[in-house]
Amino acid sequence: MSRLSDTMKILPEIVNRLRSSGFLRSFFSVGGSKVLASLLNFVFMVYSVRILSKNENGIFQYYSGFLPVLLTVAEFGLPAALVKYLAPLTEDKKKIGILLASSLWIKWGAFAALSVVTALATLLLRENALAAFLLVFGSFVLSFNSYFESIFVSFGQYQSLSVWYPLPNLFRLVILYFADQFTDRALNNLDILAIFTSAPAFTILLFFFLFPREKLEWQGGKEEIRVQIGELTSFNRYAFLASLFAIISDRMELFFLNRYHSNEAVASYGTALQPFSGFVILFSVLNSMIYPKLSRLTESEDFAKFLGRTILMSSGVALLLVPWILLSDWVFAALFSGKYPESVPVFQLLYPNYLLQLVFSPLGMALFALGQPRILALLALVRMLSGLVLDNLLIPEYGPMGAAGAFFLGQIPSWLILSGYFLAYYRPTIK
Repeated sequence: MSRLSDTMKILPEIVNRLRSSGFLRSFFSVGGSKVLASLLNFVFMVYSVRILSKNENGIFQYYSGFLPVLLTVAEFGLPAALVKYLAPLTEDKKKIGILLASSLWIKWGAFAALSVVTALATLLLRENALAAFLLVFGSFVLSFNSYFESIFVSFGQYQSLSVWYPLPNLFRLVILYFADQFTDRALNNLDILAIFTSAPAFTILLFFFLFPREKLEWQGGKEEIRVQIGELTSFNRYAFLASLFAIISDRMELFFLNRYHSNEAVASYGTALQPFSGFVILFSVLNSMIYPKLSRLTESEDFAKFLGRTILMSSGVALLLVPWILLSDWVFAALFSGKYPESVPVFQLLYPNYLLQLVFSPLGMALFALGQPRILALLALVRMLSGLVLDNLLIPEYGPMGAAGAFFLGQIPSWLILSGYFLAYYRPTIK
């Protein structure tokens, strides 16, 4: 009882500190912006699914599944690296100039590599050349959105960031609406893909109106830039591999469904994934608010305490979200006009996986903050290989349900290894 009373006495003081620091205001501002951005994206996807036939939707889901993979190549791990290196030196314009100039050179190199690899893959696999072009262009544009987002986060410009977040999805939805209303023919999968990949280009110039330009510098000495490129590339290669393996793991089921089953099966699984855009909000908000703090506390004894609090917070949020699975039948019937009842059990099987991802997400951020992207890359590789085996065992026989089961089971080994690493890292004997 005495501990409880002590906690109750301290609680108002903690709340007052958070209010005075602006943390709560920033958290709700960014969180609300993320909610709006995700809602706009969700409305876009629902609108698209309602426009397209099941066959056309399956083709769209298949091609759009490549976009996160290509985006990972276009980013080359820069968003995480920028926050790690930029957040501690926001007052040093010379170092800022060196870092930003170096990162831009890396971005252009990643774009060149992405263009060559995609062109070769398109020729070898005989894929649609227009779809390939749209995916490359869209991934490069989106990589600048995440690049600028990292700059906002590093400088703590959360109010401007809250304006920035919804803009790409707002442009997508507005263009889709006008295209649907004022085009004589019915929109097909390539029309939707073109809108989805190209619309965010309108947001890039807006960054320079939202961010205080006097805080940034974009140039530095040639030798200093060369050294910084080497340092960033060394860190980024593992961050890049971690992101690439993770994204491939997340989208792999769509590829194998397309291989073993029809476009309708791809559409059913892809439609089941759409409501999980709400979890993207939570992951993004946690990353924006927690990762910079973890990066600053890596040499402090408060690192473990702050990490523990974030895990408890994310676990609490996951528990609050459990009952929503009971509404899945009603949600799918209302959103998709009863076209995808077969997606409901797929969604229900995927739901616990996303809850567990929410619980374990702070540990992944902690590895980045500790400068351990190599371990993250290894974990993502384990996850990808597990998924590869399970996909080929379950999808041919069970279709979309097999894909959902493989997605869930494939992540368990990486979660166990991740938990074991931190339990070993913070053992009292090591301390």
